[in-house]
Amino acid sequence: MKKKIKNKRTKKTRYSYSLKTLNDKFIHDQMKKEQCSPISIQNEKIGKKTNKNSCLSDSALIRLRDLWNARHPDIIIKTNDPREVWKNLYYYMKNTCNKESCWLKQNFANNDKYLKKELDESFAPEYPKEWKKNPNKWLSSVDILNVMKQYEEAYKCFNFIGPSPIDYDTYMLYGECVWNELCHFNLQNELTAGKTKIGVIFNLDPHHKGGSHWVSLFINIRKGTIFYFDSAGEKIPQQIEKFVKTVMVQGRNLSESKPINFVFDQNYPVEHQYGNTECGVYSLFFIVHMLEDKITAYYLKNHILKDQYMEKFRKIYFNGTT
Repeated sequence: MKKKIKNKRTKKTRYSYSLKTLNDKFIHDQMKKEQCSPISIQNEKIGKKTNKNSCLSDSALIRLRDLWNARHPDIIIKTNDPREVWKNLYYYMKNTCNKESCWLKQNFANNDKYLKKELDESFAPEYPKEWKKNPNKWLSSVDILNVMKQYEEAYKCFNFIGPSPIDYDTYMLYGECVWNELCHFNLQNELTAGKTKIGVIFNLDPHHKGGSHWVSLFINIRKGTIFYFDSAGEKIPQQIEKFVKTVMVQGRNLSESKPINFVFDQNYPVEHQYGNTECGVYSLFFIVHMLEDKITAYYLKNHILKDQYMEKFRKIYFNGTT
């Protein structure tokens, strides 16, 4: 008599966990990684954000808790500890959301003005949907501005101007300049407003053309330096040099503050970029690293920052679209 052979079924491994057993690392590993904004990073430094695994401020987490409780009276989150609130929110929304920014878009939260602002400020901006098909698509002026606005908010000493066409001081039909902030730049006003670091991004095309190449300029008032960066290693154009000379003259003629004898420098003739897609990322990288004192003029003139290295910063300055 033949023996009956029992089929051996492969047991599937399942994660079985409760709210009490959750820890930060587990949640961090389960959720999709998002790039926090520079505002969020600064919040952590000054104690407004105590959970290093989260992009959200403590006050935003408490606000989310309150809105959750109002909408779900049968599943109240009682804790006042922002870290524990974060765990609770993950646990209750784990089947709906795989990332933090999704929490703020849920029905119980998406009409709240405070959380709308938090969504805009806590996470790096989303990259354009076109990048999915073309991940090296040129950065637009809107892409650049979305990033720079967050750095302006994070660093109160910083003012970003642009992105401007190269013919910034051309007068238009009704007497206004192509870019008024550059056309009427006033160094004393910047100092009075507490701005000691100024970043400018130019496009080398004039305003009536579609755009050709992004370049950047950084003014460090306290150090008395102005640096022009072109990833292609070309010499500063005459029109941008005109703006630099204006700033230098204003520095020498300061009346309400101690005069500044600015020193100008540029990376010419050192060429960093050999492809034709990353000039916008180079410009962002330069402004951000000069702002945060993470790079020097000497380094930019003696080391090559390759295109492949710049490509990585697309995933630092931007988040993937949902």
